[in-house]
Amino acid sequence: MQIYLPLVLFFFSFCQAQAATLFIDNPQTLIQLESQGFDIARLVFNEPIPRANNELLLKNPSYAFIAKSLGTEIEDLKKEDPKLFISMKGSHRLFDSQWLISNYASYELVGIVNRMDRLSFHPESCGEIRFIYRLSYKTLAQPSTYSRLPMTINSVFWIPNGSDGCLTPLQKWTEFVALTEKGNISSLSKNSLTLGELKSIEVNMQSVRWPSTIRPDMAGYAEYMLRVFTPKNGKTTLGTLENTPDVKKLLADKKLRQELLTWLTEKKNLKNIDDGIVVIPEKFLATKATSVALHGTHRTHNANFSQLFKAQDFSETELKDYSSFKTSMGLLRRLNDMSCIGCHQGRTVAGFHFLGKDKAATDAVNSIFTSSSPHFLLDQKRRSLFIEAIQKKENLPHSRPLSVRAVSGEGKMGSHCGLGDPSFAAWTCSEGYECQSLTADKVISPTGICVPTSKISGSPCTAARMVHNTNPKKDSLKLSTDSFCGSNSVCEDTSVGFPNGMCAGSCANLKAGETCGSIAILHEFNSCLATGKIPFAKCLSENVRPASMQECDSDKFCRDDYICARTSSGKGSCIPPYFLFQLRVDGHPSPGLGKEKFTFLDRLKKLLPDRF
Repeated sequence: MQIYLPLVLFFFSFCQAQAATLFIDNPQTLIQLESQGFDIARLVFNEPIPRANNELLLKNPSYAFIAKSLGTEIEDLKKEDPKLFISMKGSHRLFDSQWLISNYASYELVGIVNRMDRLSFHPESCGEIRFIYRLSYKTLAQPSTYSRLPMTINSVFWIPNGSDGCLTPLQKWTEFVALTEKGNISSLSKNSLTLGELKSIEVNMQSVRWPSTIRPDMAGYAEYMLRVFTPKNGKTTLGTLENTPDVKKLLADKKLRQELLTWLTEKKNLKNIDDGIVVIPEKFLATKATSVALHGTHRTHNANFSQLFKAQDFSETELKDYSSFKTSMGLLRRLNDMSCIGCHQGRTVAGFHFLGKDKAATDAVNSIFTSSSPHFLLDQKRRSLFIEAIQKKENLPHSRPLSVRAVSGEGKMGSHCGLGDPSFAAWTCSEGYECQSLTADKVISPTGICVPTSKISGSPCTAARMVHNTNPKKDSLKLSTDSFCGSNSVCEDTSVGFPNGMCAGSCANLKAGETCGSIAILHEFNSCLATGKIPFAKCLSENVRPASMQECDSDKFCRDDYICARTSSGKGSCIPPYFLFQLRVDGHPSPGLGKEKFTFLDRLKKLLPDRF
């Protein structure tokens, strides 16, 4: 007993010290972990091909099914919109599906995330561990071009329950993190973690982008395909999206729609909705979804429940005693936020919550400074408290806030705030900030954004009113007159890619919260890139002007529809996401599959003749 007790005390003190480290995003660490078997080929697809390129990965039936499914859907988009082209010369730009099967392309491990808090949804487990991969490429021609692309694969593994509950899996995680921080990576393998069966392979891919010249009111337009692939009986199938109703099916089947409404308004389910841990039955759910940006939280298309139900559908349901909603509008807002589409547009980075840090060698003009979205970073405290409760064997704090508003740490630039609805009364702004209705919207989300009372670089300068349409391509904004940015600043316009406008000035006499960045000279930059012969970095470096911008890091966040990018000086500045090469589908080189003009399916048949 004299030996056992100190070991137990050491374990608990060690876990408490490490509880806040719930994700790994150091690029060099992740590269080393891939060499130890955490690459997508060996860990996810059980293929003995270290760091396989996508052509080699096609040998795996599961990946071949995923690539074919996604590629076919992308090709089908052309039938719906004849203006879609891969080239920048097109007004509507399409993801080049041949990256999915190219020997230039592969998937890089960009993050490992502990989601033991997800046991709230599946109490028979200890939650999940997620391995996040980004699609990237490196051309063989000299000079070689490297970039990531706007696609993630989130590989989700169950954490099985043990004889001591979740203590052993948590101990193994904390030891794993400690060893990575010490650089002892050669001693690690997938057995170093408690990994159960593969739960799902979740894909988030930007499929379509229209530049701001086509949608000057919204500063651009983009679509993101959300798909979940699940292993079943040794095969990979298309699975349902969590809490994401199949709007088309439910609108066509009034009986099924009424059944869902009845289910949602049962007291036990309302309590789980209030806590944010409801699990809607699969028969109501979609297998395919697309989220749209920009102004994502105000778009009808991203609000599945608001398409199905109206406020009066809940008129006989007592709501005032719940925490996360007090009104029918608040309840719909909560439900929309819990869907995959709503979550992927709630305080995200261009539709993503985790993009990963860029390698040190990545050119500054194409480099992300902060790996994750404001929602992800602000939610770490809640997740840490959950882990602490597991350690102490206390009652677990299952309740979770909306993705757009954390329990604590909110109220500054970019925080969502209430504009009168009792459901959002607690969403206030910090001292020195005020709540503004940047995108006026009484239909989907009647909320505002916290902005500084005294304008700085990065402040919004163009308010607007959302004009809703059931077709997201036809949503529009009625812009107001640009507001004054100050004597030494100008309002960068939505027509050149700045959602809600952005105040910017010279780099002389920077104020607190500002840093010196650069803004592309749009016409010259696009003309350079459209030639297809000049590297992106060169086009950008030769067609930019210095400007004061909002400074950002993992504690100072950008507002919606902006990303914290790395400046040439090594600091972070807030810019629109599509100013980064890696977050747009257009302007990239050829996937290197030859000069023949094969379609995606023709190329796939050529690579996999035995399966067609």
